[in-house]
Amino acid sequence: MSSQGSPSVALSTTTVSSVAVQAGDSKIVIAVIKCGKWVQLQLAESQPNLLEIGSSQDETKKLLHDHELLLAKLKALEDRVWELLQEADKTAEENKDQSQVYDAMAETLGEAWAALVSMLERRMELLRLTSDFFENALEFAIKIDQAEDFLQNTHEFESAESLKSLLQLHEHHTKELLERSLALLNKSQQLTDFIEKFKCEGPNVNPELIQGAHSSCLKIDSLLELLQDRRRQLDKYLKQQWQELSQVLQICQWDKQENQVTCWFQKTIRDLQEQSLGSSLSDNEDLIRKHEELIIKAKEWNSAVEKLKSEALRILLSKDYVEKEHLQLSHQKLSQLQEEFGQLMVERNTWLKKANEFFNSANKAFDVLGRVEAYLKLLKSEGLSLAVLAARHEELYRKIKDCTADALQKGQTLISQVDSCSSQVSGIHEMMGCIKRRVDHLTEQCSAHKEYALKKQQLTASVEGYLRKVEMSIQKISPVLSNAMDVGSTRSESEKILNKYLELDIQAKETSHELEAAAKTMMEKNEFVSDEMVSLSSKARWLAEELNLFGQSIDYRSQVLQTYVAFLKSSEEVEMQFQSLKEFYETEIPQKEQDDAKAKHCSDSTEKQWQLFLKKSFVTQDLGLEFLNLINMVRMSLNGSHLLQGLLIKVKIIISKAKENEILNVKNEVYLMKNTMENQKAEREELSLLRLAWQLKATESKPGKQQWAAFKEQLKKTSHNLKLLQEALMPVSALDLGGSLQFILDLRQKWNDMKPQFQQLNDEVQYIMKESEELTGKGAPVKEKSQQLKDLIHFHQKQKERIQDYEDILYKVVQFHQVKEELGRLIKSRELEFVEQPKELGDAHDVQIHLRCSQEKQARVDHLHRLALSLGVDIISSVQRPHCSNVSAKNLQQQLELLEEDSMKWRAKAEEYERTLSRSVEYCAMRDEINELKDTFKDIKKKFNNLKFNYTKKNEKSRNLKVLRYQIQQVDMYAEKMQALKRKMEKVSNKTSDSFLNYPSDKVNVLLEVINDLQKHVDDFDKVVTDYKKNLDLTEHFQEVIEECHFWYEDASATVVRVGKYSTECKTKEAVKILHQQFNKFIAPSVPQQEERIQEATDLAQRLY
Repeated sequence: MSSQGSPSVALSTTTVSSVAVQAGDSKIVIAVIKCGKWVQLQLAESQPNLLEIGSSQDETKKLLHDHELLLAKLKALEDRVWELLQEADKTAEENKDQSQVYDAMAETLGEAWAALVSMLERRMELLRLTSDFFENALEFAIKIDQAEDFLQNTHEFESAESLKSLLQLHEHHTKELLERSLALLNKSQQLTDFIEKFKCEGPNVNPELIQGAHSSCLKIDSLLELLQDRRRQLDKYLKQQWQELSQVLQICQWDKQENQVTCWFQKTIRDLQEQSLGSSLSDNEDLIRKHEELIIKAKEWNSAVEKLKSEALRILLSKDYVEKEHLQLSHQKLSQLQEEFGQLMVERNTWLKKANEFFNSANKAFDVLGRVEAYLKLLKSEGLSLAVLAARHEELYRKIKDCTADALQKGQTLISQVDSCSSQVSGIHEMMGCIKRRVDHLTEQCSAHKEYALKKQQLTASVEGYLRKVEMSIQKISPVLSNAMDVGSTRSESEKILNKYLELDIQAKETSHELEAAAKTMMEKNEFVSDEMVSLSSKARWLAEELNLFGQSIDYRSQVLQTYVAFLKSSEEVEMQFQSLKEFYETEIPQKEQDDAKAKHCSDSTEKQWQLFLKKSFVTQDLGLEFLNLINMVRMSLNGSHLLQGLLIKVKIIISKAKENEILNVKNEVYLMKNTMENQKAEREELSLLRLAWQLKATESKPGKQQWAAFKEQLKKTSHNLKLLQEALMPVSALDLGGSLQFILDLRQKWNDMKPQFQQLNDEVQYIMKESEELTGKGAPVKEKSQQLKDLIHFHQKQKERIQDYEDILYKVVQFHQVKEELGRLIKSRELEFVEQPKELGDAHDVQIHLRCSQEKQARVDHLHRLALSLGVDIISSVQRPHCSNVSAKNLQQQLELLEEDSMKWRAKAEEYERTLSRSVEYCAMRDEINELKDTFKDIKKKFNNLKFNYTKKNEKSRNLKVLRYQIQQVDMYAEKMQALKRKMEKVSNKTSDSFLNYPSDKVNVLLEVINDLQKHVDDFDKVVTDYKKNLDLTEHFQEVIEECHFWYEDASATVVRVGKYSTECKTKEAVKILHQQFNKFIAPSVPQQEERIQEATDLAQRLY
């Protein structure tokens, strides 16, 4: 053995011996080297190299197996080494002088053996590590082969779950590859480190060992590089396929979620389209609650939709994805579905609320109908009269209709908006049917007002039948009276005309009976008071007055014609008598005395004819004067007022024209009558002269003494007759001018009866005067009677003048009393008007007619007052004549004073009455103007609501910006109409306040209350119009913002697509950079602005919806 310490001097090394050990292909040669006292074991040869690891696992295992055998053989030599050491110890003990040498040799030999064994064991460890390395490499290679097979195989998947499993396999292969790769890398690193450490350890380092280490490391690195290259290539393909499958999975998952969302939306949409709006209020409220829950749930689903849409947008904007067209179509479909769902939700919410309003109205209606039914039962037990019961039933009927009108209208509107055949409104239909059945049941019980209305209608029909007959009769009479009155050119023609007017008079009286029957019917059925009956009663009064006017006209015409016919008839008789007497007086010669009896008979007969002629002539003259007086009365009436008394303008025009035509048409007759009367007067004078001449001839044939005796007798008789005439004139001279008209008329009749006596006395005086002249010529002692004759002539002249004055006064007094009587009748009719006071009539036109009639009546009264006063003053002035000193005008003067006072009083009353009527005209005109404003407001409101409803029932797509702007124009037009209406109302309100200061406060308050109520409704509706216009303006702005956002989105999307297209065509990095700069310059800055616009649109939508 040798020591390991270095000798202090250089010692030579000697190989003592060598040992060769072989096991299989492995072989080692160990050399025993001695250097001084040191003994060392050296591995002289090793096959294979100690650091040879082989090229494969099999080689490594073969090397490991051989090495293990080699090591076993070597360890088998260990006992001989220890025996050798024991021998060395013994030798040392034996040779103590060389014990140190032997101890050193033993020590170094043991150490060298231990080192050799250790090195060989390290070699075995290396081979084991290499075996593990190759095992890991094999497993890695197998895994790579499996992964390659996995990639090369075609994988089919039917669902997302199978796709997920495939992706998991991808991840599993990738993970195992990484794990195997990491394990191999760790093992290779461990093996390389072991080789490097093995190479540098121990005293046996030599070039061969270094070369073996280098060769083994190269083998390890080359194997690792080969496997890692395969792994990296495989990992690339795995990653690519995994990415593709992930995209497919993502799209499948998106489709799955989209399908879930679509199914939910479609199911919910079907439910929304099919679900009922409820069959009662509680059911509807339950549906509203469920709808609110659905709104909350819909927000979650809408959130899911937004996520899907954003995910779809991200996928669409990504370059790595394929099949974008399918995704884009699904995205559009989902957006449309979401929009449709949103519209249906809004519509459903609106319809549920409207249905809730309907059911609330229906419940209120049922409450009212229940109270009505209870009240109807109460009314049945009270036993009320038909009129009272009808009023109550009518009130209940209106209440039934009013309380159900709102519910029925809301229900009908809702049905028309939704769909009349849809199952959604089945509950509405059922409830409306229930309301209608209940209404029909209650309206059948409220039948009293219908019965009352039927009887009232029958009464009205009966009265209308009477009034219709009256109107027809008046229509028949009216044309006759509207034509000019023709008195006829001959007596027979005049008699025919008179008969026609007498028939009209009979017809007018029969019509009056019909009118009385209508009035009697209305009086008997006074319980059926209504506006129609009041109107018919008013119409009956107007017809009565119209008929009265026609009757007056007929009476007047009949009177004129009767007078005219009587005048013509009497004129013919007078003319015949005149011709007979004239012929007699001209042809007959007075008889001689021998024929006294015969002459006396002839004279008496002629005298009788003469008396009859005078009487008939004066009667004819009186008839003519009466005819002229009738015409003059009408002329005076028309001078005062061109329109006569009456309520109806038509009637007044007819009567007025008739009277004017009567005057115009009888001008010729008046002229002829005056000529006739003048001719008759002339004929009477002519015949009087002929009679006088005939009498004188008869006297001439008598002796002078007989003539003188007859003259004295005649003078005495005439004087006596004049005195009798004076006594007959005494009643007239003591006439009270203020007496009654009948007394005056009787007195005038007596006066007319005395006219022949006047004429007879006048003829006697004329005869005496002529006779005295002839007797004077014959020498008769006429002078002794001259004074008596003068007194007679003077007395006669005085009586003649008195007769003329009295006749004139009588004529004027009769006229005065006739005017006064007509004035009394007119004032009496006016008294009734003043007592009744004007009532508020239907419209301003009726009140205007009453006012005009009142003014015309008052003008007539004023004219008659003036005419009466004028006649009275004229009569009083006539009374001042000398011959009328005994006529009393005191009462007449008092009557004139009273007429003057009455005139002032009646004028004041009439003015007050006319002021009242004028105020009524203003009130009615103002009321009609307010009603016109109300009708205008109702028309505007109705048309505006129709416009709003027609726009609301359009779907969202139809309400585009163009339609919206047209709607805004229409609303602006109605807003202008409302402003114009408000201006008119302000004018009417100011006019009402200013014009009715002196009007009864209750009437003014009614008008002001109506105006204020209308003003309130107009203001409320104006606010509705203004709010609706603001809403439309906001909607217009909202749609403009939405359109701008859509336009920007389309433009930006097109830009993004173009940039994506151009980016694929860019060949250099600089081109891509320039494209990116352009994109950032034109697109990126607009994004914040569009976000603000979207936020603005969101705020507007929240304000609107």
